Amino acid sequence: NFQNQKLNLIAGGWSPSFLVSYNDGFPFSPLTGTDASLTGIGLDRPNAVSGLSPYLKNTTPGVLQWINKSAFTANGAGTFGTTGMNSLLGPHYIDSDVSIRKLFRTFREENLELRFEFFNIFNHPNFALPVTSLSSSGFGQIQASNPSRIMQLAAKYTF
Repeated sequence: NFQNQKLNLIAGGWSPSFLVSYNDGFPFSPLTGTDASLTGIGLDRPNAVSGLSPYLKNTTPGVLQWINKSAFTANGAGTFGTTGMNSLLGPHYIDSDVSIRKLFRTFREENLELRFEFFNIFNHPNFALPVTSLSSSGFGQIQASNPSRIMQLAAKYTF
């Protein structure tokens, strides 16, 4: 019976929790990177070229090209461009987080809580938005990602 008590102290009473997040892609606006509208704001959007998809399948090894640069042209002087605000979607986002915790009673009203937390437990790559400025040589390229799997241990003593 003492063995069962020891086993229950270590393995019993753990509380798991799960969180799954999914997003089809965060909206963003392409920008020209210049002030052709002469407003002094610098948020001009390019003109969309009709008949061309703004999205591009990756064709260059090692480069994540998300946006088709040839689907856009710079806006004319004194105009704002025809591309709509937040008209493009970035890569989808999938995240699965898991935590397990256990409360150990130490004294009368004192507790020790142990938590193990796993963020992005399946280590799914979640890419950042592409470069949005048409004047940049990296326009439409994804050059960063969100963090990969993160694991942490936490302990909390309440009295």
